[in-house]
Amino acid sequence: MWLVYQLVNNYGIAILIFTVLIRLMLFPLSVNQQKSMAATSAINPKLEQLKKKYANNQQKLQEEQMKLYAEENINPMASCLPLVLQLVFLYGVFDVIYKPLTHIIRLSKDQIETLKNVTAPFFEGNSSFSARPELYIVNTVQNPANTQAYLDAGITQEVIDRIAGFHNKLFGFIDLGMIPKSVFDNGFTFTAVNIGLIAIPIVAGLMQLFTTIYSNAKQKKLNPDAANQMAGMNMMLYAMPLLSVWIGFTCAAGLGFYWICSSIVGIVQMVVLNKIYTPEYVQKLVEKDKEKRKNRKRSGLMEKYNEMMREQMAQQGQTQTRSEPVNEDGKRLSNSQMKEYEKKIIAEARRKQAEKYGDSLDDSEPD
Repeated sequence: MWLVYQLVNNYGIAILIFTVLIRLMLFPLSVNQQKSMAATSAINPKLEQLKKKYANNQQKLQEEQMKLYAEENINPMASCLPLVLQLVFLYGVFDVIYKPLTHIIRLSKDQIETLKNVTAPFFEGNSSFSARPELYIVNTVQNPANTQAYLDAGITQEVIDRIAGFHNKLFGFIDLGMIPKSVFDNGFTFTAVNIGLIAIPIVAGLMQLFTTIYSNAKQKKLNPDAANQMAGMNMMLYAMPLLSVWIGFTCAAGLGFYWICSSIVGIVQMVVLNKIYTPEYVQKLVEKDKEKRKNRKRSGLMEKYNEMMREQMAQQGQTQTRSEPVNEDGKRLSNSQMKEYEKKIIAEARRKQAEKYGDSLDDSEPD
């Protein structure tokens, strides 16, 4: 966030660009989420069979389901990872917004502590000051009438200028460090600033609601069975936008603005993702991944065969430059005899491979 702010010198734009960068970082996870949903949809018939077979044994059902997921290389929790990471970034943004002196202006701890001591008397009796002192310091220092008080306390003009030059107002008038609910403290008045502050948490909630509706609709189209299984969670999903409105009113406006930006970029990302990664295309990617895993597994087994054959040859005193095998009469083997000889070598290698690695292999010839 600090780096982006240095480039644009505007807090609101910095939050928007930061949000875009975060979404781009998470885009590969979103693609994997789509692929996981498609893969889960493909094995739904098998899952239904397991449910019928182990209807009276939930523990066995869970074991068999996890076994099936492992065989198909599907992570049923894949859709949770992007949400968890977004929550982690949200905590980070929360800290940045509440501590602009630390993270954006980058003052030392001693400088911030001195500023805090000078600013505290301006807000005596205000319990909120101790919770977000840096936001109060920024607002107080940016008021020219308070400059002398800071100079008298030993704060340099350079530090005052850095704080005064902090562009933390959205559209030039909405202070992203203000708490939206504070507009009701002394009686609400219809000003552009107050209306803008109230609009931020409301818009944030509406954007999250739209995101939830759109996401559920697309998920139902891609994987109807999974969507039906999650029907019981819809109440919680639709309650989240209301929770975000409440949080938006009680936290700094910058956090609500981040939510708005995140929702807008997220919707654009979902539209692009669903446009490119259609259910048919995602299914092709899933099948391609399966083929890659199959080839890797086959390649790994053949490497073991080759290793066993090399070990056997070494034990028999054979090398790659050894003389050709001969029959009992000392004559060169015919093509059919040579094939039988190679089969025996491979069979012996398989047997030793199974003893060494504990593998269970079929009797079919390797490719």
